[in-house]
Amino acid sequence: MVEAGFQIRLATPNDVDKIKGSSKYTLANPEGRPQRKRYEDAVQRNELLVLSHYDPKERTDQIEGFLEWHSRVDDAVTIRDAGTTGEEPNPGILKRLIRELLRMFHPPSASVKVREDQRVWNEVFRDLPGFELRGREYTRPHYRYIWEWTPDAERAALRPRRGEMVTRPGGRG
Repeated sequence: MVEAGFQIRLATPNDVDKIKGSSKYTLANPEGRPQRKRYEDAVQRNELLVLSHYDPKERTDQIEGFLEWHSRVDDAVTIRDAGTTGEEPNPGILKRLIRELLRMFHPPSASVKVREDQRVWNEVFRDLPGFELRGREYTRPHYRYIWEWTPDAERAALRPRRGEMVTRPGGRG
């Protein structure tokens, strides 16, 4: 469980080793093999978010999760990697990081490719308002789902459907 004293911020060079040490299974590394990925470039481009909390006993920031993306020339975002501490991805932390990315940078669209057999990861994007399954491709040796988010799709997903009751503050429908 994430403590109340967490913060989401852009990663610093000091966070890179903590990310590699704390996140074994990631979106780009679902088998948990030793990571060869370098996050330093993403830190320099300001394209790496971390969710951390301060550990008073250790007197250091503990990284609970991270999200790496790439911003294209047209400001659209491609999510490249994400991960959390522990043996299983924590959907709550992942969703929080993705929502924060979308809030901070207001991209016209965001996309991600997720291996078809990564159930937890596909559920994360299925559950986030605005992400829609756009297709499926084969990249040896796996099929991948292509998820895309747009502000219009998010508004449509959050809009009450005809016939649904809308609750307003004060208890009246």
